[in-house]
Amino acid sequence: MIAGLLGVALWPLHFGKIIEHYPVPSHARLMAHGMFGGFIFGFLGTALPRMLSVPALTIPEVLLVFGLHLAMTAAHGAGKTAVGDTLFLTAVGAMTAALFVRFLRRKDMPPPGFVLVMLAFAGVAAGLVLSFIENRREISFFAMALERLLLYQGFILLPVLGVGPFILPRFFGLTSRHEFPESRIPPPGWMNKATGAASAGLLVVASFVVEAAGWPRAGYLLRLVTTAAYLLREIPVYRAEAKGNSLATALKIAFALLLLGLLTIALFPVYRVSLLHLALVGGFGIITFAVATRVVFGHSGNQALLSGPNRWLIVAVALMLLGMATRISGDFWPKILVTHYSYGAVLWGLGVLLWARYVLPKVGQADSEQ
Repeated sequence: MIAGLLGVALWPLHFGKIIEHYPVPSHARLMAHGMFGGFIFGFLGTALPRMLSVPALTIPEVLLVFGLHLAMTAAHGAGKTAVGDTLFLTAVGAMTAALFVRFLRRKDMPPPGFVLVMLAFAGVAAGLVLSFIENRREISFFAMALERLLLYQGFILLPVLGVGPFILPRFFGLTSRHEFPESRIPPPGWMNKATGAASAGLLVVASFVVEAAGWPRAGYLLRLVTTAAYLLREIPVYRAEAKGNSLATALKIAFALLLLGLLTIALFPVYRVSLLHLALVGGFGIITFAVATRVVFGHSGNQALLSGPNRWLIVAVALMLLGMATRISGDFWPKILVTHYSYGAVLWGLGVLLWARYVLPKVGQADSEQ
């Protein structure tokens, strides 16, 4: 959360001449690797050992990943992109090693969609390697574009597609199609789901290649169709009722904005940097905060509160989306760009702080039933 707040704060700090470096690379990495990366590491480190029925990560393992993540956040905040990338690649390697050791000792199979998490980690590592090469010599436009797609969109979209079918149906009172009986080897039906997930992931990566090759409209159309088809097949939200459940309502809004973002970029690719915020802030961002809310409430003995209206969450989401809209509008009216980038950062930050006010205090509460 702090990484995200720092990421958006770079804009008003830059326009106020408090920091000199242009914040685009730092902002993008703080949001993708700092904020989303922190949630991804936290979720996997907490959930995957339970799913595999193996011991949790040890304190040294957690401190190693956390320390690398904290140092990476500080490096990107200071504009030291190469240092931050090195630290993040090391953190990805440390998390992968910790989880791989537990996978070898598993008593149960992970959900089949988690093959997309592996693909995301491999993709972001490839993107970081391309970034290191770019810092030392000139690379092609194709390699440069592919690098950014793997670093940002791939690292976020693939885990959402992988983890989503396992956890998100619960928000709508639906049964997950990615839950299988405990088994150390793939149970019947597991391989079919894993193959479907891997196919969707490879199509997403193919869409990156198409876009990087100079066909952004075709790339985003392929990404849109793949994402929509996979999500609606594995998480049929159209069959669920979201009345009175703020988390389910927030997720429906997030799904709509995720797909709307990909669609509008396919229609107007010249504005893709601006319109991408629909998918990143409105789609991935709201999904992330909704999942984090359920995880924290569920593991602190407050799961009963999730069925209530939780109007504070709706207000927090509204502030985040208003900040997103303000940020996007700045690119369409250059005269207001500076102020709207800054206003957007403040509004989004207020939404995040409101979310933190109601959620983070429960991190320290133990579940009395466990």
